[in-house]
Amino acid sequence: MSLVLVLLAVFAVAYLLSGLRQINQWEAALRFTFGKLTGRASPGVTMYLPGIQELRRIDTRMKNRDLLQQMVITRDNVTTMVDAVVYYRVVDPEKATLAVENYETAMKDRAKVVLRDVVGETRLDELLSHREEVAAKVRAQVEAVAAAWGLHVEMIGLQDIALPPQMQEVLAKGAIAERDRRYVVIKSEADVESAKNFAEAASILARSPGAMELRRFEALANLSQGNTKVIFDLAKPYDDVRHAAAAMAEAAATVEAKPVRVQEGHRAVDAEAQREAEAALEADAALEEQRTARRGRMGGA
Repeated sequence: MSLVLVLLAVFAVAYLLSGLRQINQWEAALRFTFGKLTGRASPGVTMYLPGIQELRRIDTRMKNRDLLQQMVITRDNVTTMVDAVVYYRVVDPEKATLAVENYETAMKDRAKVVLRDVVGETRLDELLSHREEVAAKVRAQVEAVAAAWGLHVEMIGLQDIALPPQMQEVLAKGAIAERDRRYVVIKSEADVESAKNFAEAASILARSPGAMELRRFEALANLSQGNTKVIFDLAKPYDDVRHAAAAMAEAAATVEAKPVRVQEGHRAVDAEAQREAEAALEADAALEEQRTARRGRMGGA
């Protein structure tokens, strides 16, 4: 009799020890008695009755699951391969256990279906340039269904969008054309700004003969650094040359603007145009005399 009691005691102790389980802090344990949910076990060491009760543990940490590449046709009939990842966690262990058979598989399948629907309603340009907005739209639609399963979708990200080789070539050509257009626009704007600056500088130099003379000396200094031989008349003031050239240009413009008048019986020249032409000839003669004198000085040297 005593032996039977000892055996029963040993069996009872072994039975109770087999019902000991450790529940981690990130887990939620549900206790079922004869198939009915009777409570939740706290983290730590807990006990249940094997054969009578069942203890089911659920991980409540954030999970990330890759969605394998999905072949999707966009709204503008372009075939793409979309690779995405979903981040979610269990917020209601009872719903995640009772409302769906396998919440992880259900979550992945639902995310794939919504991803195809959303990308199918989006044009390729919008998909490439507004990737985060498309992912947010997918997350919102998945969250609406996952909430009934006790799940919370933290984020859905589009990792990669693969295009056919022909479409990649078309996009590359478009990008090159856009860069060329921007280059031409920027260069033309720079040319306009440079022309304005040159015009302003020329106006300033025209009002200041001394500054123009210094600019001439600077040009001579730059020319002297090369191997080209340049003959420049330093003895002739810049103002004389400028005034003579301006007078010749003005006279030539006036002569062209006022053509010779043909009168009846003989050809007559307008008196004012004749005086301006004579002034231009005198300016040419003065310049020729100055050139002759300069050649004489250079020959004597």
